[in-house]
Amino acid sequence: MRVLDNPALHNACLNSQEVIGVYLTTFKQWEMQNDAKTKINFWFRNLENLKTELEKLNIPLVVLDAETFANSPKVLWNFIQENDVKSLYFNNEYPFYELERDRQIYHDFRENGVGIFNYHDQVIHQPGSLKTTTGNNFSVYSPFKKKWFAELDDKQLELLPIPEPKSELSIKSSDLGKYLAETKVSQAKYWESGEDFIRNHINEFLKTKGSAYKEERNFPNIKATSMLSPYLNSGVVSSKWCLLKAMEFNNGLLDDGDKGIVHWVSEILWREFYRHILYNFPKVSRDQPFISYTKNIPWRDDQDDLNKWKEGKTGIPIVDAGMREMLATGWMHNRTRMIVAMFLSKNLLINWQEGEKYFMEHLVDGDLASNNGGWQWSASTGTDAAPYFRIMNPETQSMRFDPEGKYIKKWIPELKDCPISQIHMPENPEQYGYPKAMVDLKESRKKAIDVFSEIKG
Repeated sequence: MRVLDNPALHNACLNSQEVIGVYLTTFKQWEMQNDAKTKINFWFRNLENLKTELEKLNIPLVVLDAETFANSPKVLWNFIQENDVKSLYFNNEYPFYELERDRQIYHDFRENGVGIFNYHDQVIHQPGSLKTTTGNNFSVYSPFKKKWFAELDDKQLELLPIPEPKSELSIKSSDLGKYLAETKVSQAKYWESGEDFIRNHINEFLKTKGSAYKEERNFPNIKATSMLSPYLNSGVVSSKWCLLKAMEFNNGLLDDGDKGIVHWVSEILWREFYRHILYNFPKVSRDQPFISYTKNIPWRDDQDDLNKWKEGKTGIPIVDAGMREMLATGWMHNRTRMIVAMFLSKNLLINWQEGEKYFMEHLVDGDLASNNGGWQWSASTGTDAAPYFRIMNPETQSMRFDPEGKYIKKWIPELKDCPISQIHMPENPEQYGYPKAMVDLKESRKKAIDVFSEIKG
């Protein structure tokens, strides 16, 4: 979704004077994978920006409808045949089904005489390339991060320039109007599009808020985070560019210096870690927990309780505020994501996969690797997971990170008149038209610990 630092585009332009950009829509596949309408609309709005930038280079952007990954090879092959295309260039994706699709295309097209070139792009170190001292793949973040820095080469952070204009073609770009209309959502107003926007935004963020990031990032009512993830996940900006920008504001350093910026870099590396996990352990792409014995957890199948959680009507203010923020904006603050995920998987003992699916259906930054990694961390079923006995107490989390209840009152207007002393867990919530807490936090915590300890044996 960008022209700067795009390996596939860069190399296509190096090797040919005539270049066509192709985007495959797979609406049925997106539905099967629970991709949020908010996110799909975000993709198309950024695609509109990309079309404009490509046309400046005399590169048309053609949209082809494939419906599913299974249909993608045939649709792409027909286009290649019709337009006498000699070579295909693309950047790798790492989830299981995307890899399966791309390997099929690579094999079939190469067998039929089409030059095919794929590039590593989404993370700095190619997945599978970082190993422990015993030659295994990492499953814990801290040693992964240490190895990430140890193996980093300056060449890996060299940006690829925007290509020079190519020869003009008779083929025209597709009209994206119908796609934008079909995916129109109210949440779009919260998310500007385009690589110029996000690069300017990150530059300003690091300049004015980068140093305070570590101290302020956990407070959901403070605009202290960069909200970069939708743009990074969609490829509107590269992680390489973000890391170079961090170095620019930190005296050329990534892992030392300004504590706020160093912590922001660490969050980008968490994203990289989960992509390595996705590639190295394909089972997490296929609805399986990373820790095998946790398959045996006797999750509660309670649709009423699940619906209360989904609708932000649990009677736990910080949980409900987070859920309502997501429904309204397509976004939830990271601290709140952890709180609501632990509440569902521990206090309610409802399968984390229900939450993972619901987040994907509503988040503009819904990303298989990071979303799965975060949910499995919270549910104590995944890599580097929180110990099962470490369960966040929503009330104390709320008191610590939303001390005046501003975040709660923003998203739960029923409690606008509730005094601060009561805001984190009202004694008589019905007087405000707000429900009673659906579970006792202490009792449900104890039950969760008992269940997990019994399963672990």
